[in-house]
Amino acid sequence: MYLHHYRAKLFRAFTAPTRCPHCDDLMVAPVSSEFVEGGEIRHHWECDSCGELSSTSIPGAFHRQRRF
Repeated sequence: MYLHHYRAKLFRAFTAPTRCPHCDDLMVAPVSSEFVEGGEIRHHWECDSCGELSSTSIPGAFHRQRRF
């Protein structure tokens, strides 16, 4: 049950449109992504219109405690 719940949030986070903070153009996919300790996910972007680099992060809301 929990896996489905977290997968849905993760999918929405990857598919949400992101705008360039420099020229406001839509960016479709990050150049790279990384998983950071604590559950944070960072996306690194390069705008196709202006060429500027930027980063976004998703807090560690997907990390949950184990239940025994």
